[in-house]
Amino acid sequence: MRKFVLFVSSILLATSAVMAQDNVVNAGKWRVTIDEATGKAEIAYNDGVIISGNEAEWGLVNTKTSFSSLSDVKVAQSDCQDEFGSGKMLTVSGKTTQAPITTITHTYYIYSDRDYILTDVVLESDSELEINYIAPIRTTASSQILDAGTNYFIYVPFDNDGWTRYETKLFGDWHPTCYEVTALFNNDTRRGLITGSIEHDTWKTGVTAETGAETTLKSLLVFNGVTSKGGTRDNDIHGAVKANRVESSKMMIGYFTDWRRGLETYGDLCAIVAPKLPFAGAKPFGWNSWGVLQTNINPTKAIETSDYFATELQSQGWQAEDSIVYIGLDSWWNENFAIRDHGKFVKNCKAQNQKAGIYWTPFVDWGKNESGLMPSGGAGNYTWGDAWLRDSNGNPQEIAGGYALDPTHPATIGRIKAEFEKYLKWGYEFVKLDFLVHGALEGQHYDENVHTGLQAYNQGMQYIAELAGEQMFINYSIAPLFPAHHAHGRRIACDAFSSLGNTEYTLNSTAYGWWLDHCYSYNDADHVVLQGQAISINRVRLTSSYITGIVILGDDFSADGDSGAKERIEELAANNEVVKMAHQTKAFYPVDANLGHPAPNQFMYTISDTTYLAVLNYESGKRYDFTLDFDRLGLTTGIEYVVRELWTGQEILASESYDDVVRRADAAIYKIYPKPINHAVEAVPCTETRCYYDRLVGEVRANGTDYMLESYVYTMGGACVVAMQEAHDAVDVNALPAGAYFYRGVDADGNTVTCKFIK
Repeated sequence: MRKFVLFVSSILLATSAVMAQDNVVNAGKWRVTIDEATGKAEIAYNDGVIISGNEAEWGLVNTKTSFSSLSDVKVAQSDCQDEFGSGKMLTVSGKTTQAPITTITHTYYIYSDRDYILTDVVLESDSELEINYIAPIRTTASSQILDAGTNYFIYVPFDNDGWTRYETKLFGDWHPTCYEVTALFNNDTRRGLITGSIEHDTWKTGVTAETGAETTLKSLLVFNGVTSKGGTRDNDIHGAVKANRVESSKMMIGYFTDWRRGLETYGDLCAIVAPKLPFAGAKPFGWNSWGVLQTNINPTKAIETSDYFATELQSQGWQAEDSIVYIGLDSWWNENFAIRDHGKFVKNCKAQNQKAGIYWTPFVDWGKNESGLMPSGGAGNYTWGDAWLRDSNGNPQEIAGGYALDPTHPATIGRIKAEFEKYLKWGYEFVKLDFLVHGALEGQHYDENVHTGLQAYNQGMQYIAELAGEQMFINYSIAPLFPAHHAHGRRIACDAFSSLGNTEYTLNSTAYGWWLDHCYSYNDADHVVLQGQAISINRVRLTSSYITGIVILGDDFSADGDSGAKERIEELAANNEVVKMAHQTKAFYPVDANLGHPAPNQFMYTISDTTYLAVLNYESGKRYDFTLDFDRLGLTTGIEYVVRELWTGQEILASESYDDVVRRADAAIYKIYPKPINHAVEAVPCTETRCYYDRLVGEVRANGTDYMLESYVYTMGGACVVAMQEAHDAVDVNALPAGAYFYRGVDADGNTVTCKFIK
């Protein structure tokens, strides 16, 4: 009897162990545990719980249901192998208790060799469901997710309209709803949690989080169905999907030792779901007319600009790596060009190894003439009012002075077809598409199978990609972050021109959105304008473009264009080392994040054993002191590196971190690589002040000190030609004739600084 009891007990224990195992998956660094009574999940990474009590929620915005109210809750697991990895799949399912009886399946995909897991929710019913809200990630249980120190939450905007910015918020602060993805990370250790939607065919995704002081995540909600006037530009609530089966987007939960690699991984997953639009060419270099010419673009100026690039810039190597330059018309070409002018312009470009570009807004009616006949490419006799994307009350929807057009309407589709047939016939090979947010608004769509703004937007953009994708470089201007797979590039921020403020604003988006070039082929820092600014500010602006993506100039380079802008771009473009760096790199990423919305000053990019460090000073009134920090750059203390500043050509050898300075309103780009055998550069102690001549601005500078007390410049024959005996940080030698000179100065500490230079 005793043996029988022991036998039965062993069976019960074994059964209990099996049942418990059904609720738990251990795969690699991950452990996911489901509470069978509630359907809630605990998600742990390396034995540390990062999300506790995760429970799906769904419904309409004002009628939500969660697993707590379901019956017949079941948990099951199975093997998983898909394009994202291999491991285990853990599902929890249940049924609603009220009609329509619906089965809800919440699935976790746990990969044994990845730093992320995925999750989604599927709703199935015999009756048609109407759903405009699904949250696969929803918890109000606290977890200690990060190390003590400076912990940030990143606000990610939905689009790049209205000069919106990314922003970091300290833990414990209020965190606004952001869009598609966010990172919660420690700015010191770089460890971070990345979460967001990796599918963008149907839903606009919102991310909200509440954090406590220091390290605590108090609540997290990642949900499909977000809209807001200020965020997504919508007047209406999110469209409801009507079907017997409704699926959420697949969501990522990742934990990474470096939050920057985490966001890049997120971008890679998005590109697995929706692969990039193929592009065989090199990173584009070129020009766009909206920088300075704007409404004054005409055929003569366009052709003269093409000629200028060929003779003055391409001739000295300023062009894409495949030797192509793109010359692009922006808005108002349709007002100022006759049909015959397009052929002449395109022919002139092609004769000079250039590709001509054009501009259009496919989803906007700027005229707002409701009864006017719309050019619909033969699709029918429709008025503009017929194609307007109206809100739930039947009103046209306006952004930036233009009414939104419905991407699914036959007139909109026919108009797209007719326009691109013209562009391709004329020979254009680049198109800038602007104000695309209009096409992603929620509203009443012509196609009854389209229920949401993103479904409509995908339909319209896919059609454009099918028409032009193999023949034109498609570049988005004002557009949502996603979907990304219908274009080759996207402008990372809104309009930017020549000022330091424009550069800082643009690099705010590069700092926290650089990873978007894992979804698109390239980011775009917008046209670089030089006119009206000092050459050092020009250098900052051009550097921002080189480290972001495609490089597009914007000044008036026609025959009567600003001569100063021409002189400066010829000087800057002649630096082939910087151009080569731009050829070899994609978007740089921040060395460290900044608090709030100001852009960081330091960006980096690593290729093999070479690290590039771009340091930008956005201040016109003071210099930027910084540490070239081996640890933060991933360099090894004790190894001797060549540190070459590419704009000036100055080199030193360094084997440890050292302090440096970028003068006011200027930029530096350092190329850092292990010292080759027999390298000619002599080591300069990092504590010594370094003096050099900057040919780009015609100044002699002494770095490593606040200011100089005395400065003297001598000819090689010993004649003193410049003498300054007041506090200063640079010596202007532009007035001196070409030749060799000797500089001697006394710094604020009484040290003598000397150098020879050739002007």
